[in-house]
Amino acid sequence: MNNLIQPSEEKKLFEKLLAYYNQIYPGIVFKKEEVELEPEEIGEIFYTYPGAETEATFNEEVKMIEEALAYGYCTPLILIRKDGKYILLDGHRRAKVAFTKKLKWKALVLVSDKDIEFGIEKMVIAKVKEKFS
Repeated sequence: MNNLIQPSEEKKLFEKLLAYYNQIYPGIVFKKEEVELEPEEIGEIFYTYPGAETEATFNEEVKMIEEALAYGYCTPLILIRKDGKYILLDGHRRAKVAFTKKLKWKALVLVSDKDIEFGIEKMVIAKVKEKFS
């Protein structure tokens, strides 16, 4: 479980993303929400390109997360909410595990006070349920 990102690290990453979004979208106020998503809601998350990595590495890390569940592993996803929909910023492997295992999962959510187009929207591949069903 040592190789997996821990909740405290994910919270630090969230704070960095919050500062980054405040910087690149001046004049927009972002607030933080913490939610617990049902498996059906996780399936509706818009899955974004996770970065250059091999599918083998992705699956190995998914397996590590699945094994860590027995020890209480529960690092939240990081999402941005737009028009009542969630877009995945971080936690691609955790999203897969939560969806395929039909688990509730916590998330830290960036919420904008204005309706704008975010750059991350160009990275959407599919919904989690479409990617992993």
